[in-house]
Amino acid sequence: MIKHLVFVLVLSSVLGCVAPARFENPKSKIKILHLNNPTIEMSWKSVPVKAQKPSYLEIVAGGDVMIGHWTLSYLEKYGADYPFLKIESTLKAADIAFANIEAPFADSGKAVENKRFTFKVPTKYAKSIKNAGFNLVSIANNHIMDFGEPALATTRNILQENAIHFSGAGLSLQDAWEPAIVETDAGKVALLAFAMTFPKEFWANDSTGGTAYPYENKMAATIDSLNSKVDYILVSFHWGTEKKTTPNDYQTYFARLAIDHGADLVLGHHPHVLQGFEIYKNRLIAYSLGNLAFSAYSKAALNSILLKVKLHKDGLFTAGILPLNIDNTVIEFQPDFAKGKQKEFIIQELDSLSRELNGADIMNENGFIYGHLPSTHN
Repeated sequence: MIKHLVFVLVLSSVLGCVAPARFENPKSKIKILHLNNPTIEMSWKSVPVKAQKPSYLEIVAGGDVMIGHWTLSYLEKYGADYPFLKIESTLKAADIAFANIEAPFADSGKAVENKRFTFKVPTKYAKSIKNAGFNLVSIANNHIMDFGEPALATTRNILQENAIHFSGAGLSLQDAWEPAIVETDAGKVALLAFAMTFPKEFWANDSTGGTAYPYENKMAATIDSLNSKVDYILVSFHWGTEKKTTPNDYQTYFARLAIDHGADLVLGHHPHVLQGFEIYKNRLIAYSLGNLAFSAYSKAALNSILLKVKLHKDGLFTAGILPLNIDNTVIEFQPDFAKGKQKEFIIQELDSLSRELNGADIMNENGFIYGHLPSTHN
């Protein structure tokens, strides 16, 4: 009975039904009415309580962020914080807030030739990412090199100045493969970020900088080496086919390979639309998180999510889908939580896509995904 009660309280806390327990020292006098003399006061001294490391890592993850182009006029009018005002409280509440930064931060430079779309964002708006609460991002994608290595260098510098940890692209092969490591109350968290999209010329090699491509043996060895250094490993992939709602075979292969070697969570992006979730060895694979804040008017990219995940030492505890309206004709480049039929549609669509990947339902009608409970809660 007691174990059942503890389990219910823990699970309710994870899903936001009740506030998580906190241990605080009483600092004020507490009045106790004596049975015989109601005027008696008892003064309780502060009792020191040893701080304990949280059992879970909380992550909120979004997809592609590109706040240049049409968004710039809104930033100039309403300020740098504009794109994330309606979701920032959710981002800031997590230990880790993740997204893919799809464009370099640069104030000058020449765009690469023979590329249809090239993006960049003025450096003064890098604080948009910081102020929103993002602390761990991928810069491995098919646009981060749109203005060459100088813009990449500027991007890396401006992210460092804003205390935003990043992985996935650098001025050398070694820099591109360098994991980002963040200290949280729940432990050390490492991010490895990879790009598997063209142009191939953007991939770092022995002589030029660029993005990290996940060569199988190198990726496996890198994840292996992190296992003894950190408590949690996140792996991000920029991959897949644009506007396709199902993953390609190679996505499944690389996601599972990463988990086989110790990844605790796989986060995918690039298709601009949502793809389903797979649970593999009690680790969650999010094949595509879609767009988050993206300066485009695509009719295919109207719906998205924030993914809220709780990890424990044995993998997935719970995940929750927070549906988003990203129809820029409506929300004007300021993502907002979806409501009503749109919210229901997003959950039902992801439920269906995930069922196909797992051969069974892994999600309930409210968009929750449950992993295995830690042994201490059995």
